[in-house]
Parts: sequence; structure tokens; C-alpha cells
Amino acid sequence: MAKPVFVSELKSKPLLGLKRWQSEDQYPDEAQLRAECEQYMAEFNSREKLKMQHDKEMAENPDEDGWIMVTRSSKVCATAEQAEERKRQYDEKLEKKKKEILHLYSFQDREKRKQSLVELKRKFQEDKDKISKMKAARVFRPL
Repeated sequence: MAKPVFVSELKSKPLLGLKRWQSEDQYPDEAQLRAECEQYMAEFNSREKLKMQHDKEMAENPDEDGWIMVTRSSKVCATAEQAEERKRQYDEKLEKKKKEILHLYSFQDREKRKQSLVELKRKFQEDKDKISKMKAARVFRPL
């Protein structure tokens, strides 16, 4: 068992509390952190690549019993250009959708639907009147 140390016996007082916290290095060096992150991501990418190759082999080749593993493949882009293109298309789709939103409130949509129904009924009535006039103008002409 270690012998207890009393602060009063020490030659210099240790830093405690806020002063100790301020004196310690809170953040690692940026270059060191970047190198560690890049190393980790390189290892991660290589592991993922190996995993994808293994899954692809398992999906293509039957095992010793003759079974083929069924896998779910997602739409993973092969290149960065394809990923950028897909993102650009998605952004364009969102922009188009934002522009299409005409009415912010639901009552505006209801009013628009009512107006379109009134317009359809009016056109229907006009067509009915036109047909009745055409029928009235028709004259029976026996041979």
C-alpha cells in the first residue's frame, strides 16, 4: 500500500482545479491529429474494400454445398464523379420541389381545389349548352 502524501509536506504546491485544467494540453497537435485520422481512414477503407471483395466473391461463387449467398447491394457510387453527379441531381430535385410548393397553408390548397372544381363545372355547363344548341339546330331531312 502506498504511503499517503500530504500537500503541506510538499515543497511546491501542485496545481489543482482550474489552474491544473488550463495547464494541461487539452487538444492534440493539428498535424498529429490529421495524420492519425488519415491513417485510420486508410485502414478503414482497406478493410471495407476487402469486405466488399469478399461479399462479391460470396455472391458470385457457390459455397461447398452449392448455395449462393444472396446479398443486398446498395447504390454505392464507384467514383467520386458519380457521387458528385448523384448529389447534384438530388439537389436539383430538391430545388425543383421547393419551387413547386405554391401554397404554404392547407386552406390555400382547399381554395385552389374549390376554384378548379367551379371552373370544371362552368366548362361542363358551357359544353352542355353548346351540345343542346347543336341538337336544336339539327333539322330532320328525309331522303
